[in-house]
Amino acid sequence: MARIIFIILICTLSYTSHAAYQAFTRHSKQPGIWGLLSHEERIDAYFFQAGTHALAVLDEGDEQPKYGSLEVAMKQNSCVAGVNGGYFSADKKRTPLGLLKHKGKAGHQLASGAFTVAGVLYDTGKDIKLERSTKLSTPIPRMTEAIQGGPFLIDNGRAVTGLDNKKIARRTFVATDGKGKWCLATTTPLTLRQLALWLSKPQAMGKFNIQTAMNLDGGTSSAIWIAKPRIYKASFKEVRNYIGVTLRSAQGSNSHTSKESPNQAL
Repeated sequence: MARIIFIILICTLSYTSHAAYQAFTRHSKQPGIWGLLSHEERIDAYFFQAGTHALAVLDEGDEQPKYGSLEVAMKQNSCVAGVNGGYFSADKKRTPLGLLKHKGKAGHQLASGAFTVAGVLYDTGKDIKLERSTKLSTPIPRMTEAIQGGPFLIDNGRAVTGLDNKKIARRTFVATDGKGKWCLATTTPLTLRQLALWLSKPQAMGKFNIQTAMNLDGGTSSAIWIAKPRIYKASFKEVRNYIGVTLRSAQGSNSHTSKESPNQAL
């Protein structure tokens, strides 16, 4: 009996220490009114592994919104977490800027020539990759889920140079350690350069050492939803698409279950 209790205790502690959600804060360095409004800068991140988790790129559609909010989209597709997705135009259809694929079907084609479509985040059905749009190692037809975004914030473990350091806004980003561990995250208002420099610092996100990170649509579009613990920070306006995280089945395809075992989080 004592042995069983010990095993249960160890499993419980293991689950607690490997929580998928984490928040990271630092003292605000913003000048002027931004510094007065908030004394703290914050990153809310959901961590997951490509071997056990898959992506779900969900599109609102051209006509009436299919979901209407990130929370509804995540719940209807049995996601465990998610954020808002890529950029879109200001027309009535909120036309996506760049590649969109869900369940192997392309809704929009690969785009080029703008920082907003610098990279592609995609799922092959077995693995997740984040690559520059001009250097894709996987043919688009072989991608099961895909979405474009940009600019890159971290490349080869270093902050990307030349990023804007004037516009302060909420941010949404995706990052990987290059070893199969990933996170989707949102931030309090920062410039792109401030965020990149923060992410490039050792232990900026604990033991998650970022190899590559890419910016997604931010500002009033930024939103994050997590099932457990329940966290929902909604966008201030309607967006066109979302990036969800589901569990990957044993066959490597997207799973549609919301039950998450302790050893599947980071």
